[in-house]
Amino acid sequence: MYDNDIYLNDVVEILEEGFDCSRSKRKQNTFERCVQRGNEIIKVVVVDTGEHMVLTHVGKFTASKKKLQQLKRR
Repeated sequence: MYDNDIYLNDVVEILEEGFDCSRSKRKQNTFERCVQRGNEIIKVVVVDTGEHMVLTHVGKFTASKKKLQQLKRR
């Protein structure tokens, strides 16, 4: 996470302001949100356990314009 210059305050921002970018069904109470920064997309996956949120995955990838439009339409 820190290798990609993504910190916990960035994760909160992505969860609040990002768009849903799930490619497939996930387990119940699992959320996948993305935000675009330049030509990169940052993805955050969290699980809501009821008492707190568990950060499962943070990733950064580059998507084509076509793929980005598909993700944003969902």
